[in-house]
Amino acid sequence: MREARKKEINGIAFQVSPFMVVEALRLKFYLAGILGPGMLELISGYNVSNTKKIEDLDLSSINLAGALEKLLSNLDENTFIALIKRLFQNVVATWTANGKSHAMALNSDFEVAMNLVFDGKIFTIYPLIAFILEVNYPDFFEVVVRGIGKKIRTITSSLVDEPILKSESEPLET
Repeated sequence: MREARKKEINGIAFQVSPFMVVEALRLKFYLAGILGPGMLELISGYNVSNTKKIEDLDLSSINLAGALEKLLSNLDENTFIALIKRLFQNVVATWTANGKSHAMALNSDFEVAMNLVFDGKIFTIYPLIAFILEVNYPDFFEVVVRGIGKKIRTITSSLVDEPILKSESEPLET
């Protein structure tokens, strides 16, 4: 069985354990249904004949607004929160606040955990989702998501003063 991995994101250390295989398959199917139309919209402007790798995708020619609209049309607020809760079921967060060290499993009391861990750092949720997907679907993540992520990071880099990701992911020491 694969080991838990850890990563520090925006001053919070996250430990992510992989899903059990059946849950990983269920979630992958669910995510494909939710994310599929938006991803298809995103790559619809991708000229396969001119580019050999997804990393070469020119996002400036793609309708990002259309892709986002398709993605959001498949989610309402309750479905979004249920998806986050499902994704975060194997996550433990460790952080320091007011000079005290805290640790909390995000599946214990979900709303309380979310409010404590992400207070003032709500954007941290999105890189954590990417890390959870990387831990659970490394083959897919490596080929598709990192390639697109590099392009999006290039486009949005001027919007962020300091990178949120503080360290590379590494296996959890046992």
